[in-house]
Amino acid sequence: MFGFEPIKKHKGIIVCGFAGIGKTNFNNFVPYYEKATFYDLKSSDFRKNAGWEKTYVDCAEALCQKYELVFVSTHDSVIDELIKRQDIFYIVYPKQHCKEEYKERFMQRGDSPEYIDKFMKNWDKFIWQIDRFDLDNKISLRTGQYLSDVISRIR
Repeated sequence: MFGFEPIKKHKGIIVCGFAGIGKTNFNNFVPYYEKATFYDLKSSDFRKNAGWEKTYVDCAEALCQKYELVFVSTHDSVIDELIKRQDIFYIVYPKQHCKEEYKERFMQRGDSPEYIDKFMKNWDKFIWQIDRFDLDNKISLRTGQYLSDVISRIR
């Protein structure tokens, strides 16, 4: 009637976040002007049956209608699914040399020794699985950095 466009529903951004980067307590460590509504979609809540990543990404996309940021896992099958769907997403993960720092982070947050041991044994594989993706949307964290330190590169 007056040439105004209807208000479009906000679509959030999916962030594939490596374990220990600070997803759960994200808003506690960003300045008030960068705080955002976010949802940390835990992959551990999903059975890893064949095709689980499709359901997981479906949930992430639906959550993007309500939240500004939706944090998901860095499983290579999840990243592959996001690429197939041509979703806009970012990957945030540590540099290879940060292994001992992340072991300490896992201990400080109370992860079990079994979890820590298994994760550390697979560290190189997990980093390689992300490094192999030739994407411009990867942000690698240096020593001492968290997701909150690089959030301005995502929004």
